[in-house]
Amino acid sequence: MWENAWQLFVAIYSNPTVEGISIALLMGAIWLAVFRMPLGKQPSLWIFLAVGAVLFIPTVLFLQTPLQAISYQFFSQILSREAWRSQLLLAQIPGMLISGFVQEGMKLVPVLIYRKRRQPLSEGQALLTGAAVGAGFGIFEAAWLFYQNFRMGFSWNNIQFEGWLGILFFVERFIAIAFHISATAVLSYYWNKNKGGRAYLIIALFHSILNYGAVLAIAQVFTTIETEVYIAVLSAILIGMALWLRWHERPSEPAAELPPESGAPA
Repeated sequence: MWENAWQLFVAIYSNPTVEGISIALLMGAIWLAVFRMPLGKQPSLWIFLAVGAVLFIPTVLFLQTPLQAISYQFFSQILSREAWRSQLLLAQIPGMLISGFVQEGMKLVPVLIYRKRRQPLSEGQALLTGAAVGAGFGIFEAAWLFYQNFRMGFSWNNIQFEGWLGILFFVERFIAIAFHISATAVLSYYWNKNKGGRAYLIIALFHSILNYGAVLAIAQVFTTIETEVYIAVLSAILIGMALWLRWHERPSEPAAELPPESGAPA
């Protein structure tokens, strides 16, 4: 388990794909523009973007994956192979819960460190900080998955052959980046309002339910199209919430929500 994780870790950094990185960065740039991230006026947000990207590998490969492996081993010991397959929808629930709670918890860590050092934070400041961390995490995740996709032989000829079905994976990643931005932004916003425990529980559970769509597809409960619709609809709920929090006016706050001289987590 650990050896496989380490090999994948090395492969990611030793064999990056220019196509995957470029597409992921372009997708991220679009969503950063939609969220009106003031990266030029507030350079410290670049640091949070970088921190979010750096967090992805340790979160997924060295924390989430081992915990999921433990949960799968537990079910495999108490269920026969036939029972495991027949109870797939039930057996995969712990793994999906782990994915949501681990990822949302780890993305929140830089925000908590920053909040402790820079209290008090305005609502907009907390929202932007969380959005930047989520953006870095989501962009790196997209680049990582694109790397695997291209490594397995995907080429642009696939799109010509499969038509619009060939771009579904890219559409899903585009939405996933916005989901990561939104989830961390909303969680940071409510944590800053001292409602963090409940917000974390709801958003992490929501994330887990979203990831459960992959299980529904594997179990053939959903078709490929239905799975993408499931993911898109659930993501749209949280994205819409985050955008509303970002766009609605806050008369009580100063215009400059995050001064350029503000520091970043050590």
